[in-house]
Amino acid sequence: MDDNTTYTNTSSPWTTVGRMATDFRRSAFFQSFKGDRVLWQIIILLSAISLLAVFSATSSLADLNGKTAFEYLRRQFIFIAFSILLVYVAHITPYYLYRNFAKLILVFSFALLVFTLLVGAEFNEASRRIELFGLVTFHPSELAKFAIILYIAKVLEEHSKDHTLDTFQKYFWRIIVPVAALCVLLIRMGSTSVALLLGFTVFIVLIVARIRSSYLWKTLAIALALLGVIVLLSYTTPMFTRVKKMVNNRVLVFFAPEDSERAKEAFTFQPDNAKIAVASGGFLGKGPGNSTQRHILPNAYDDFIFAIIVEEYGLWGCSFVLLLYLWMFYRVVVIVRSCRKIFYSVVILGIMLQIVFQAFLHMGVSVGLLPVTGQTLPLVSHGGSSLITTGFALGIVLSISREAEEQEKREKGVYIEEKEEKNKKG
Repeated sequence: MDDNTTYTNTSSPWTTVGRMATDFRRSAFFQSFKGDRVLWQIIILLSAISLLAVFSATSSLADLNGKTAFEYLRRQFIFIAFSILLVYVAHITPYYLYRNFAKLILVFSFALLVFTLLVGAEFNEASRRIELFGLVTFHPSELAKFAIILYIAKVLEEHSKDHTLDTFQKYFWRIIVPVAALCVLLIRMGSTSVALLLGFTVFIVLIVARIRSSYLWKTLAIALALLGVIVLLSYTTPMFTRVKKMVNNRVLVFFAPEDSERAKEAFTFQPDNAKIAVASGGFLGKGPGNSTQRHILPNAYDDFIFAIIVEEYGLWGCSFVLLLYLWMFYRVVVIVRSCRKIFYSVVILGIMLQIVFQAFLHMGVSVGLLPVTGQTLPLVSHGGSSLITTGFALGIVLSISREAEEQEKREKGVYIEEKEEKNKKG
């Protein structure tokens, strides 16, 4: 009898499961998944959590539109399946293609943003998305925030070889101008929180890349000045009206006392009900599908899905989700430390920080620690654009991780061969 394929009755259930798992890990299907295996596991776990959370959180949306929650679950499953497929395809794509086409991807992202600003579909008084065939919507900002990371990695790699950023003037035109233009365009479209998060991530990447401190201080001064000009224009012209509304209805209200006139006049329905959901969760939660705030809280399935997770799964459930993102952040450190090229390091650091920071921002808003921003929870919230673009970005990370692992194996193989030759000669 072949022990590799047949499991006898004399084996304990745990032994049988263990042997089946070992066989699965040795299978050709499992071996085809390259790159950081821990990151693959985190992606699968968050995808499973997404199905559970979205199925529960979309029940009110289903009632409103005369549908069933299973229809939204099926739609979310299709998006997740396509996202994981995209992760797989992107991770087997040679990393140098992303490097070679980094500038072209950024130009394409700019073109999509401009197109969306001109003819995009209106949503919450802003042109943020493009409707495709009237069936699905696409948010170009999701692609743009990862495209700029690829571009910066490409520029920093060129600088490491040829010192192309040896003057502030060159640094200004190659780094500051593209990032500032992208952020202004995002703010103009109504994606202010995306622009601020992107700018913060890029600044952290530049610090880690050891750009001259004088350049960084000037970058910070320019960013603050530009932000001040935009806020000023929002109060004096109709150019950035959503910035004014965001400052008045979100930022100032968040820091104002709850009994103040500003808080009474402002729209605080979402954060108030999110706090109720979090407070009623307790340690164990109400149980899957037993949320009451999902019927009251607007956008419970995307902008506030973490509040529903806390309500249904309690402290232990939300802690598990938080640990998954912290685990993801730890894997960033591990992978970056193994990278030998600056392009590898910058892309992985930039993409993963963008995802993890967005997750922490979403959680902070859901539990009332931060003002409302409208950011989804990566890989968990309902929707297609975020899942697909995040899957593509994670596929790039895994592609680079795969290349780094193969390079390390090649180096170890050369080292072993050299050691064997020395032993033979000795």
